[in-house]
Amino acid sequence: MAILPHQRKGYYSKSQGRMSNALLRAREPYLKKNLILGGFLFGIFFGTLGYTYKKLLVSDEFQEVPIPPISEEELKLLKAEYEASKNNTNASSLKPYGK
Repeated sequence: MAILPHQRKGYYSKSQGRMSNALLRAREPYLKKNLILGGFLFGIFFGTLGYTYKKLLVSDEFQEVPIPPISEEELKLLKAEYEASKNNTNASSLKPYGK
């Protein structure tokens, strides 16, 4: 009985799900280089992530943003508006479409 192409033994064991010895031998020369390259790429990724977090997110205190002066009357109006919106829990903040 002839063995058909789709019946040939592959490089992975179907019962155990592991690589065959032939595939392990074929990949062995590239293992060290692949690990070094992968570590380098992950290092770039996590280094960029850490730099972004530390320099741009944590240390930003918005001290350079000018705050415009506000009068006492405007401040009272804003406080009254805030208290009214806080007390009005039944009103929905979503408005109907088209109105």
